[in-house]
Amino acid sequence: MILNSVSVDCVIFGFDKSGLRVLLNQIDKEALQQSLPEQISSDQIKKLYEQHPVLTSDRFWSLFGGHVPEDKDLDEYAKSLLFQATGLHNVFLQQIRTFGSLKRVPYTRVITVGYYSLINPDHYNLKQSSIAKSLQWFNLNELPPLCFDHDKIIEQALIKLRREVMYHPVGFHLLPEKFTLTEIQSLYEVILNKKMDTRNFRKKITNMELLIDSGKKQQNVAHRAARLYSFDTKVYEKLKEEGLNFRIE
Repeated sequence: MILNSVSVDCVIFGFDKSGLRVLLNQIDKEALQQSLPEQISSDQIKKLYEQHPVLTSDRFWSLFGGHVPEDKDLDEYAKSLLFQATGLHNVFLQQIRTFGSLKRVPYTRVITVGYYSLINPDHYNLKQSSIAKSLQWFNLNELPPLCFDHDKIIEQALIKLRREVMYHPVGFHLLPEKFTLTEIQSLYEVILNKKMDTRNFRKKITNMELLIDSGKKQQNVAHRAARLYSFDTKVYEKLKEEGLNFRIE
């Protein structure tokens, strides 16, 4: 059985040269119904899915979500949704908040727990979900029509992300395995939507001793090749336990 009134929605952020984007999908109605557990009654399917905007019109796009099975905890179900959407394991995932406005879903009462995830589109081969007929990255300033209050969920996810990157290095989940200092600064400027002083930024981030110099430089670039770094997760975990303040500003 599924919980009619409880669902999970995942905001998947990605960062590349075009900026910060969000991954959205459109669902194939027949594939969805075939994938639902046999114990779900026809009445449940009709009420929960037949009136869903993303299933009744090609205009609408959706976050990755679903109603929670009664035998799954929320974090476990969110991780399974993320895997269905991307084919990826061990991806950064964090809860945003609960969305429970009375009329957020017009035809039934649904409380949704939102999550956000971070991946780098250039360094993963995403596997399109078996129930998705379309899968596409969208610029946050050029979102298509979204179902229900998914725009508000994305907005709250961005607020949460901006708070997190000020104190924790979650932004590194959007970078490739090896990256330049310019790429780190660009990432933070895009997320926080503000320019940073290059000298101060680099001084502070290198003083944290969280970066490992790979000893290599960029290849096949038109400009002067920059050094490549990686993130030392072991150092971060140690400093985190001791009370690390990752605030960039």
